[in-house]
Amino acid sequence: MDQLVAPLAPCGPGFADPVAQSQRVFRAIMDAMSRPGSLQHVDAPQEVPEELWPASAAVGLALLDHDTSAWLPLDCLAARDWLRFHTGCRLATSAGDADFVFVPLGRDCPDFATMKLGTDEEPHRSAMVVVDVAGLGTGDAGWRLAGPGIRGDALLRVDGPAREFLRARDTVGALFPRGVDAILAHGSRMAALPRTTRVET
Repeated sequence: MDQLVAPLAPCGPGFADPVAQSQRVFRAIMDAMSRPGSLQHVDAPQEVPEELWPASAAVGLALLDHDTSAWLPLDCLAARDWLRFHTGCRLATSAGDADFVFVPLGRDCPDFATMKLGTDEEPHRSAMVVVDVAGLGTGDAGWRLAGPGIRGDALLRVDGPAREFLRARDTVGALFPRGVDAILAHGSRMAALPRTTRVET
């Protein structure tokens, strides 16, 4: 069930060039999904609500619209109003009702098992979770990723609520092809972890 619509607070601007920037961010998301663990830089909105990194805010602007629903913690008022103002999305009352689940930095990631997982016949009818983390990079240490789109394996360094996120992700691992795809964001960078990606820490 969607939350009752409340009056919007004044919101700052989103993309300076909404069409072109949305297209570039969408391509970056597709590149991230096709090459899990790779870092993608995204066009930042002109102003970003204080609860979200620029990358996760940009993902919201590129993917949300009147036909989608989003969940954020109830006390993230600025981000909720900002996303609804710029995209027309509906605000869900629980993560389980949302097409997109946004987890600001320092917040607990809802259990993936409570989210939309799709069906065996239509696995694409699942939620996407966008998690803000304290740091994101590649190098010689970090999570070891393997699976489609990765040659051999890849290393992704994730700082922040890593254990909680992976624990939430593991709850639905055995349900493939059902599941949840994830985007990790820090600053203006993001990396994707599709449900097909295996993670070792």
